[in-house]
Amino acid sequence: MINVVFKTGACCYLDAVEKLFHKGGKREVGSRETEDVRLRRLSASLNIHFSSPFLLLPSSYFLHPSYLCGMKILMVCLGNICRSPLAEGILQHKANKAGLNWSIDSAGTNGYHTGEPPHHLSIKVAKLNGIDISRQRSRKFTAADFEQYDIIYAMAADVLEDMRRIAKNKFDSRKAILILNEIYPGQNKDVPDPWYGTEPGYHEVFALLEKACNIIVSESSLLLIAKQQEMMNGNK
Repeated sequence: MINVVFKTGACCYLDAVEKLFHKGGKREVGSRETEDVRLRRLSASLNIHFSSPFLLLPSSYFLHPSYLCGMKILMVCLGNICRSPLAEGILQHKANKAGLNWSIDSAGTNGYHTGEPPHHLSIKVAKLNGIDISRQRSRKFTAADFEQYDIIYAMAADVLEDMRRIAKNKFDSRKAILILNEIYPGQNKDVPDPWYGTEPGYHEVFALLEKACNIIVSESSLLLIAKQQEMMNGNK
């Protein structure tokens, strides 16, 4: 095993992942693991599949931890009052908890609710889970969002098609991702729209988005370290 000296910040990412997920497999008290050993242990215990859009980011994002720390991510659904506000709130909460200085926003493709707060049941379910999304306001997705954000997560296939229609030649398939592909890689599943349903549907949506956001945060943290190791080994 090569003992790799990581660039500033690598160790704190591993610490954040272990603290956030309370996982990592068995670690002997007093042991002095190298970062590459910790990476393998955490990857195995968290079942990280490294299929996220972070794999498509340019190598410059991994040269300095501050680049990946400053990611801008957009969550998109139809009206921007049910699903995407929850996704925004959950990912921002988890990124902050993991020490990632990410900026998370959300938008809707139909623009029917521009300026409105999230649905009262989205607000309620988020609050029950310790997240306040009441100050969010709906806005319409625009083509310029592809220039403003590093990654754009769509809640469903119809949303992704709306994004393609709105963005036209600015649509970037490298940035536009179905969020449940983080949980079910390649299956292109939709986050169900709870708009016409009752409160249990909002709890179901929250649970799905929370699981996806856990993977997004853990993948980005671990992938940063893996990419740094790969580049530094290549420079030897």
